[in-house]
Amino acid sequence: MPFRVDERASRAPLPLRLRQALSLVLPLLLPFLAVLAAINAGHAGTRALQMLVLALPGLFWLWWPMRTAGRRRLQGWLCLLMGLAFVLDGAVRAFLLSTYDALPDSAMVLSAVANTTRAESQEFASMYWRDMLEWSLFALLCAGVLAWGMRLWWRKPPRLPEPRGWRIALAVPVLALILGSLVSSPWRRHHPALFWPHWVQAIGDLHHQWGELEGQRQRLLAAARRLAPTLAEDSPDTLVLVISESLNRNNMSSYGYARPTSPKLFARQRELGERMEVFRHAWSVNATTVPALRNFFYFGTPETKERGHLLALARAAGYRTWWITNQDDLAIEQEHARLANTVEALNRKPGRGAEALDEHVLPVLRSALADPAPRKLIVIHMLGLHPNYASRHPASVQPFLDAADGVDARLRHDGRPAWLRAKRNEYDSALRYHDQTVAATLDLSRHAPGRQTWVYLSDHGQEVGHTTDRAGHSPSTPDGYRIPLMVWSSYQDTAPGSALSLPVRGDWLAYSLTNLLGIEWKGDLPGQDVFDPRYRWQPPRLPVRIDFNS
Repeated sequence: MPFRVDERASRAPLPLRLRQALSLVLPLLLPFLAVLAAINAGHAGTRALQMLVLALPGLFWLWWPMRTAGRRRLQGWLCLLMGLAFVLDGAVRAFLLSTYDALPDSAMVLSAVANTTRAESQEFASMYWRDMLEWSLFALLCAGVLAWGMRLWWRKPPRLPEPRGWRIALAVPVLALILGSLVSSPWRRHHPALFWPHWVQAIGDLHHQWGELEGQRQRLLAAARRLAPTLAEDSPDTLVLVISESLNRNNMSSYGYARPTSPKLFARQRELGERMEVFRHAWSVNATTVPALRNFFYFGTPETKERGHLLALARAAGYRTWWITNQDDLAIEQEHARLANTVEALNRKPGRGAEALDEHVLPVLRSALADPAPRKLIVIHMLGLHPNYASRHPASVQPFLDAADGVDARLRHDGRPAWLRAKRNEYDSALRYHDQTVAATLDLSRHAPGRQTWVYLSDHGQEVGHTTDRAGHSPSTPDGYRIPLMVWSSYQDTAPGSALSLPVRGDWLAYSLTNLLGIEWKGDLPGQDVFDPRYRWQPPRLPVRIDFNS
């Protein structure tokens, strides 16, 4: 804020003028620095900028002190409380990031808090008291600086700026930015005044859901045992199921895409020949993750009372099951992952901006393959191509950055805007990185002892300028449903060559998985199993017209 010094002050020694200048600046500068330090400690990148914008209303209110003492006192306390909310928010988040590399709304933190006891809390404090002390001191320091600034503000309030000239030109866009942040739900929900009450509510909801879901899991396991599953003599020793995210097969060079986005999988196809079965026309029946996985694991009937679950059936048949995930999704963890004997959750940062690379699943997969259990089903749930695409690969892996090739020329010919062409480049670069991780899971399976089977698919597709000016999940275009499906077996041909050209439904694939697992059970439907000669295709009902042979 601009300030004036009188003529006597202008002739005063520099230290006196400096003190006068500081007396005008500090009441506003100190609260700003305290909040800024806390935001930078607990947030990073664009989220830190969003939080700073959310904090601006309280900081800017200090520029317009109330005229009466009573109203100024109320204004000061409200601004102090708002500042303390951002300080505590930043300190708690910084503690979790430094200790667990996790955010407070991650499944790991929510589950730990919801499931903790007083004794466990004491053990936690005894183990992490140094970190707790460090960030408590940080919070106290920021709070002290904030309170100091507020005290100076109370003793000598700033002069109200006159609304004219450049001040108006500056105030209008700032006010527009503040208003936009409060109107935008993705921004507003991170405000401490909203985030933490919702966080407490989420803990309570989780308690309630666990009571129901634990009972549901037990009912699913009991229902699976009633189906009397048995294992055929040629059942595999291990089946590795790799589930990708938001992957459109039309962007894979394995499926004929012009860019070399999946060179390692394509190389495995050439090396393994007929053992590597690539289904040309696989489709999800949902364009988002949660319903797609529900349809898949519940054999296409997630809403029926007598539904079965693939993991429960595999356990009842004698398989030891693993769920290795690089996604932080509480709904998926509680509904599906917790049915497995072993759950390995690697990503503790929810949201589209999480930068958890899928290569981290490989050491865990290697360990699971080495387990002495005679029968193993290992599910790997990757982040894959989940938007934000730029976060799905290392910054050094950008082979299609600013690419001027046939793909880019086609996009230009179709009138796709520059931002969408850039998104396609990011998507294809992420796919190129993803390819090497998926191929590595296949290589680990190939070199494991015993009879091995490997299956790779995506939960749903992605629209990245294929048919419209859109990037992301897309229930209104065919590419929102277009997925890859690949199968490899070390000891048998799982499907005749003619089956590879048949259309395949994602909500029927659990029947095909029970076939690959060698499970014989009462609820089997051969007509929905693409590996069975009795397979009969029926198109699903989707909100968009699709040629399922495309």
